[in-house]
Amino acid sequence: MTPLCTWVVMHFMEIVVVGHLSRDLIIMPDTAKEALGGSTAYAMLAPAIGAFGAGIVTKVGADFEKSYHDILKSSGLDLSGFIVEGPKSTRFVNKYDASGARVQYVESVAPSIRPEDFTEDHLDANIIHFSPLTCNEIDIECIREARSSKALTSLDVQGYIRSIGKDGIVTPKEWATRDEVLELVDVVKFHEHELFTTIPSESELSAASQVLNLGPRIVLVTHGQRGSVIYTRNSKVRIPMVLARAQVDTTGCGDTYSIGFLLEYMRTGDVRRAGLFAATCSSFNVESIGPYDMPTRSMVEARMRAYIQA
Repeated sequence: MTPLCTWVVMHFMEIVVVGHLSRDLIIMPDTAKEALGGSTAYAMLAPAIGAFGAGIVTKVGADFEKSYHDILKSSGLDLSGFIVEGPKSTRFVNKYDASGARVQYVESVAPSIRPEDFTEDHLDANIIHFSPLTCNEIDIECIREARSSKALTSLDVQGYIRSIGKDGIVTPKEWATRDEVLELVDVVKFHEHELFTTIPSESELSAASQVLNLGPRIVLVTHGQRGSVIYTRNSKVRIPMVLARAQVDTTGCGDTYSIGFLLEYMRTGDVRRAGLFAATCSSFNVESIGPYDMPTRSMVEARMRAYIQA
């Protein structure tokens, strides 16, 4: 019997997050703990909030813990871009003193991510978000390939403005390839301090306007407890901080903000709604340590309802 129709199963990813995973060591005055880090770890938010397929492209070394790989796999992420190369993964050490001041240094860096590390499925994604931890982590040709696809291309600038000294200490630095990279992306995310490191200017509006003139259509600027501001070529939208039930750990808030924004903006085209959705995702992130307890879409929508109506 001939079937009336033939079903073709396609592997589709709504979002792909690109960047190194990190084996983090967090040293407090009385304790030290290991943790899974890197923006690609926080991509676990995407399947939790109902993305129609989500994947990562990353490089780790042979020292990467199997338990971390298992956590990523169990989240529902597509790991076809999870590549083991060389002996060492990227490893950040964050050392805090009794006052909370932090010294950050890097013990090792995994090999760079190159265009050949992408599959056709990755380049067919609706959204490709680049979030390097260090400045030479992602070959610029990766971003060019994403740009030539039909994807919404996005960038978190953090790695590009980090310098790693011979002693491993992380300090801010000038972004030499700024204009070349920014012209290739549609959405770019900064913390307010990163914006002024990237574009020295008298005001945030002036700096954001200069970024928009370089090519991006949307600039996201986060302000911690003062919320965030979203700039487009014809609007400035203020997004309040969404209150969390507890303040445990702010690590990864920028990553969850970016991923939440991109997914909701792609679905609705509404900048304000996407910003509130992003801020709400971040509010759940601060309630626990590490990228593990991700909220569902219904949890995010329930918490943000009061802010939508305000």
